[in-house]
Amino acid sequence: MNHRVSSNTLRYLALKGVLEQWRGSYRLTRRGELLTSDISLARLGFYLEAYGPVVGRADELMTGAAEYGTDVHRSNGPLSRHCGTVFGRYYTPVVLEAMRDRGAKRIMDLGCGGGRLLVDACLNDPEITGVGLDIAPAAVEVARELARSHGLEDRLEFVVGDAFDPGTWPEEVCADIEVITGIGVLHEHFRDGDKAVVDILDAYADFLTGERMLLIGEPEPHYDDRESDSEFFLMHVLTDQGFPVDRAVWAGIFDRTRLTCRRTLTWATAGPRMCFYELEPRG
Repeated sequence: MNHRVSSNTLRYLALKGVLEQWRGSYRLTRRGELLTSDISLARLGFYLEAYGPVVGRADELMTGAAEYGTDVHRSNGPLSRHCGTVFGRYYTPVVLEAMRDRGAKRIMDLGCGGGRLLVDACLNDPEITGVGLDIAPAAVEVARELARSHGLEDRLEFVVGDAFDPGTWPEEVCADIEVITGIGVLHEHFRDGDKAVVDILDAYADFLTGERMLLIGEPEPHYDDRESDSEFFLMHVLTDQGFPVDRAVWAGIFDRTRLTCRRTLTWATAGPRMCFYELEPRG
């Protein structure tokens, strides 16, 4: 260890209020504890790791010298990992509440990423089983390994598939699904106009036979500097993706579909703040 560098780094962190001297050493201040919590580090990783390649070429994206999705890509591995940390703390409880209210025990997660939501759900309820669907083969492999590491490979399946095309979903794993979740997967389609989102929701309506329910979780923009809202806004600016919309806009979207919103569940923190919509077929 380079004592000179390390000791002066600690001194710097003390000057910033992250550390304080204590019994001849250093310890985290309350501010330091907040800044180094799992959630804080996940948020930091979301922007520095997952979207680091985007931020690093912000000048080219602004001038048009580079285009997101063609020349610049986010890093999906860190994205899945850091989203999983946030999901486990804030969003899994909402999903479990919605399932309990319906007595549901089998779930499918669209755009499952690294599988954290499904694994956490199974760890919270030994009767839950599920299927995760993601377009990225690498994410599916990560999810399978996560399930194996928790001894859940007999309760969870992960498959490569298009979350927005129910007609391609494998029947053998989808036949007995009771609840379908999709967290943060729809708003980017607003880049193609409202009708693109309406069409996807109508495709889901065809799949919601019997008493199946669709639980959509979407970030609600506040355009302030709380819960990393401003950074979340910037990422959507730089990537020129569809922007998140508030619950009033979603209500109008649902009115144009063959689905009805049974209730809205909100979570006031998490970065970004989220609204969950319980959707069922009309009539």
